[in-house]
Amino acid sequence: GGGNNSAAAGGQGGSGVVLIKELNKASGMWNLKTHFNRMTAGGCGASTWPKPEVSLTGLGLLVVAGGGSGGAGCRGGGGGAGGFRLFPCTSITTYDANFTVTVGGGGSNANGSNSSIACITSTGGGKGNNWHTDGAAGGSGGGGGGGVGGQGSGGAGNTPPVSPPQGNPGGNGIAYPPHATGGGGGGASAAGTPGPNATGGAGTSVTPVFGSAPQPFYIANGPANGASACGTFAGGGAGGGCGPGSNATSGGAGGGGNGNRSNSDGPGNPGTANTGGGGGTAYNAPTPSTQGGSGIVLIKIPSDNPGSYTAAPGTNSIVCGPCSSKIAVFKVSGTLTVN
Repeated sequence: GGGNNSAAAGGQGGSGVVLIKELNKASGMWNLKTHFNRMTAGGCGASTWPKPEVSLTGLGLLVVAGGGSGGAGCRGGGGGAGGFRLFPCTSITTYDANFTVTVGGGGSNANGSNSSIACITSTGGGKGNNWHTDGAAGGSGGGGGGGVGGQGSGGAGNTPPVSPPQGNPGGNGIAYPPHATGGGGGGASAAGTPGPNATGGAGTSVTPVFGSAPQPFYIANGPANGASACGTFAGGGAGGGCGPGSNATSGGAGGGGNGNRSNSDGPGNPGTANTGGGGGTAYNAPTPSTQGGSGIVLIKIPSDNPGSYTAAPGTNSIVCGPCSSKIAVFKVSGTLTVN
């Protein structure tokens, strides 16, 4: 037979390359190395086209996330407070004249939402749960539910972990007999109390940084909540349970919602808006559950920082603070502009 004259296919050619050597640049322009480093660095403010840095130094900074909701249904746990992060003296940097500020909403049958500025984030509070179900983890944890023949554990606080901690765990529920009570939600400075007392964990005062009360940016006390006008934020919501004839439970100082122990007393109370307080709950709370309080961001700008400042949108404001400082008050998400 004849020979096989077919030829094997040749190998693929190599890809090309382009090399650029920078010789000179115009005065005031960014060089190629700066562009490359910024676009590949990752992290806060990176992966963007280089712009001049704007830094604010010596700031007092408070970042509070939204509180978690109280547990709906029978013998629920209180909602955990939103994560609380307080910095007496810190700096933040942006790569244009605007700082983006996120203010987390309170949870509605859910964990609260995160608050943040620059690279600093506080985590939403954990949802309280019911009927021997564990509370959710969060900035502070939600309370566990009580029940017949079982009980739920309080949710973990300081989740994800930061130092110093942004919150505390919720209290455990307890089983019937004897009481079948949900636990209190965790607060910024204390864990939630287990049933049957089920008090929300206390929040933390910011007066060492932002000045003694009263201040125009401290939040008025809610009608059935832990005190907040004194400059305290991030109290846990109270748990519910135990039934008619029992005493109501108290939300933690810092806007935590009070709880109820009797169907005739109605549902628990929501966390106070802009405190990050957890929602309180009741003996047999309706669905949806009581909502956690929204968060807040406060920025104390010392007088030696140059320029003027604008907080947008109009719900936010710049007010006078102690020692000739300016306080940027963010009750909703927005932008701080350095003019």
